[in-house]
Parts: sequence; C-alpha cells; structure tokens
Amino acid sequence: MILPKYEVRELERSFDYYDSVAIGQDFGYNHANCILTVGFHDGDVFVLSELYTKNRDTSEIIELARKAGISQSAVMWCDSAEPDRIKTWKKAGYFAQAVKKEPGSVGAQIDYLKSHRLIIDPSCENLIREIGMWKWERDTLSGEYTDIPVSLDDDAIAALRYSIEGIRKDRRLRTISKRTLGI
Repeated sequence: MILPKYEVRELERSFDYYDSVAIGQDFGYNHANCILTVGFHDGDVFVLSELYTKNRDTSEIIELARKAGISQSAVMWCDSAEPDRIKTWKKAGYFAQAVKKEPGSVGAQIDYLKSHRLIIDPSCENLIREIGMWKWERDTLSGEYTDIPVSLDDDAIAALRYSIEGIRKDRRLRTISKRTLGI
C-alpha cells in the first residue's frame, strides 16, 4: 500500500478547530468526480467530507456541492487539465484554482501525505476504499515495486493529493486560514 498509515474516526466539523481548510477536486464524468474538504491542524491532515458522484455535468455537481455545504471560502484545488470546469466553478462563486502539475509532483504529494498524520472521517467511504487499494506498480521484468502508483480507481486519492497543494508548495497560498477569516 502507498499510504498504509491512516486513521478513520469521527472528526470535528467546525472549521474553527483547524488551522486552515482547503478543498480538492478531481473532475470526472464516467470516472467519479470527487470533492474533498480537508482541514489542517498541528501538522496533521484531516479529511472532513467527501462528495463523490458519477455521470453528472458540472452544473449538477455545483448544485450538489451547494446542498452539501461545500465552502465557497476555502481554496478549491482542481485538476488543471480542465480549465473550462475551473472557470465554471469560479463563476458559481467558488475559489477554484488549478493545481500546477510538474514533473515529480505526484511523488512529492505522496511524500507529503506519508510524512503527516492522515485522519479520515468515516463518511468518506470512497476515499477509505481507494486508499486500501492504492498500490505501487510492479516492474514486469524484475517483479520489484516501482515508485509509480497504479492509476486505477483513484479519483478520491487525486482529490486528496490536490487538496494539499497549497500547504505543500506555498504556505502563503495554502488555504483559507483563521487569520484570513478574521478569527
């Protein structure tokens, strides 16, 4: 497993508890579209909620996000491959930003997650399922594991990786924080 150390337990839902909060979104239609709300506190990563849906267009997903109470204040880190969807989310009032994909960024995201405690609310069933199945590729010749994750059924994983981009790369852009909110 790539992320063998994580904990599943009921989490504090109030943003006041967390030092900062961010959202990660992996776009999909046939594959799932996943939105995770993630809190950061004392160096730990807390996955608070999950919106996971298939076969819906962007306007339908925005409506689901509103009904689910997905924050419009927190930075929503999104897959940069679909700038039209990011623009639609911005027009809907969300603080959607593209994740800048660079060589080695997936490995850096994995390293970040492995070096911090990861706690997931039990309501995030798809993320929990995906983490349990997320494994390294095996070299077909040597049989050894590579540093490349198997890219199969990893939509919630991708949303988790995107959610940490602000805090991983630039603390000034990290997320909405108590200071930003005036708390």
